[in-house]
Amino acid sequence: MGQRSEELLSQARTSAPLAAARGADGLLLAKAQGCRVFDADNVAYIDLLGGGGTNLLGYGNQYVLDAVRKATTTGLSVGFHTVPEIELADQLQALLPALSPWVITSSETEAWELALRWCRRRTGRQRLIVFDANRRGAVEAFNLAPAGERGISHPDVAGVPPELARLVRVAPWGDADAFVEMIGETGVDVAAVVLDPIATGGGVWAPSEEFLRAVEEHTRAAGACLVLDETVTGLRVARGGAIEVFGITPDVVVFGGALGGGVAQIGAVSWPRTAAAVPGDEMPPPPPPLAVLAASATISVLRNDAIHQRLEERGAQLQAGVEALSERFARPLRFSRVGSIFACAFSKRPLAGPQGISRADASAWTRFARATRENGVLLPSRAPVACFLSHAHGVKDVEQVLLAMETALKKMLKEDEA
Repeated sequence: MGQRSEELLSQARTSAPLAAARGADGLLLAKAQGCRVFDADNVAYIDLLGGGGTNLLGYGNQYVLDAVRKATTTGLSVGFHTVPEIELADQLQALLPALSPWVITSSETEAWELALRWCRRRTGRQRLIVFDANRRGAVEAFNLAPAGERGISHPDVAGVPPELARLVRVAPWGDADAFVEMIGETGVDVAAVVLDPIATGGGVWAPSEEFLRAVEEHTRAAGACLVLDETVTGLRVARGGAIEVFGITPDVVVFGGALGGGVAQIGAVSWPRTAAAVPGDEMPPPPPPLAVLAASATISVLRNDAIHQRLEERGAQLQAGVEALSERFARPLRFSRVGSIFACAFSKRPLAGPQGISRADASAWTRFARATRENGVLLPSRAPVACFLSHAHGVKDVEQVLLAMETALKKMLKEDEA
């Protein structure tokens, strides 16, 4: 870390402690372009963090930047529903014709609140079932951990009310039998089952057909709503998201992440068109026009079929390279991937699913991530954590990532032999 970055982090420890903590863990971003981010000392890194998945098109995408400039020149104000919001809803309906209507929100958190309230009104129930590897986000009801075999939960973050935990059961992700047993015991009180389809709270895992069908079938049999979390997978794993890739049929869907084009926070809620759902009249405030226009530009770019083809090709290239390096250095570097979303971890035994995280070698990953960063590639400081490729990552960029990983593994080998 350079001198300027150190100075800023020292300053932030008193004035902006959260920024200081996260900046020390990752970096304090000064600028970004394409697939590269630059710290306060103008040191460049190929970024694999992807802004938590928001950076789908690459930093500084011209279409998105033009949309942001338009927002600054039209004088559109926060607090009003705007013409671009209606246009965005029309674009989303054209892109995802099975879904309608749409409610655009200022953030994913507002979208989640709206979706869960709708489920409770529809069912007349209060309780939720979530999965232990669901993405946490800022929703208090998701920041819980199982306290026993029956999925009874307790707060996983200080400050979450214990009484909230009593309304939520936590099921093991990917375990169809455990889910069926849990909803069989509690289904009469369950308003909604919330599903992150690739378990990004515990790495990246493709769900089995058996698991998905069990969740859908038994959720509906219990009279509960199936809420699909597309805040990471939406638009990214395919234009139609997890609904398209895995054939999931939810009752309500929550979007965010890549929808904002990597420059703005925005959320959205939608329902299957066939359900003729009525969102309710307790609508959240209108979304900021800047975020709406950035989302509209992102949707326009994603009409190009080559976008997701390129993402898949780069993901496959990276996976093949990492697996070859693991074999060459006899290092158990496990790689899991769904499209352009991937996770890595060192583990002597296959992780198999998010419940195997405890078997990962945390110290080996810390050494690897630090050495890789020294060679210009930004990886998460712990593993397995979801990482992301963007449309801006080219063949040469992935080759550079693999070269940095190779150099890191060589360094680790020398250290172990010393």
